[in-house]
Amino acid sequence: MVEVLRLENLQKSFGNVRALRNASFTLNEGEVVALLGDNGAGKSTLIKAISGIHPADGGNIFVGGHKVSVKSPRDAMDLGIETIHQDTSLAPDLSIARNLFLGREPTTLSFLGVFAPMDFARLREAASTLLKRVGISKKLDADAAVNTLSGGERQSIAISRAMQFAAKVIILDEPTNNLGVEETHGVLRFVKDMRQAGHSVLFITHNIHHVFQVADRIVVMRRGEVVTEMTVAQTDLLTVESLIMGVDKSALAGEAALH
Repeated sequence: MVEVLRLENLQKSFGNVRALRNASFTLNEGEVVALLGDNGAGKSTLIKAISGIHPADGGNIFVGGHKVSVKSPRDAMDLGIETIHQDTSLAPDLSIARNLFLGREPTTLSFLGVFAPMDFARLREAASTLLKRVGISKKLDADAAVNTLSGGERQSIAISRAMQFAAKVIILDEPTNNLGVEETHGVLRFVKDMRQAGHSVLFITHNIHHVFQVADRIVVMRRGEVVTEMTVAQTDLLTVESLIMGVDKSALAGEAALH
């Protein structure tokens, strides 16, 4: 397997709170890794360190086998790391089409440099095609402002943007939150499509059923550390739940029997 992203002993503190304690794992080419953990396990801090929002205090990040510095979201994007956060990170007052290309809008008359006009026809066409791929069946106006859309529609647009720029590493932070059944299936299809195309996906979710549908490997965090790594084929739902909670599997099995 070809290594795409490797984290070695990442550390991050906020005041006296140690959010990350020597967190380490590897993501390979064409692989979907589910990052799991209870609230406060350190998942969000970890992905914010990878995406440059809260740079790590210590440890190393390697992309394609090379040690890199990720001090800002632009650093991460330049390295081929695209992150879709829970809040979708969209510009609410801009249109759907503008959000899909935010900061990377196609232009006509490119010889005019920064004064070149945007290619609105291409923007609208991309918006329509991509939204269909993630399961938005109703017709949306590509010129509509994002703040007029539902939470599920906004999430789908953020995912569409990652599809448009098909990064080496795509980080999805709770991507099915606030989505309906059809939109959720669209997201899971997207994850499978990205893997088949050779891209690597880090998939953060509380829905373990989704993990077993799309992931190759599972990484479990507790208290800022990676405590377990395993392939999906090696485990089952009850085992994963017990590892997330830090309790014995037999205790969970007994509890489930009572219900």
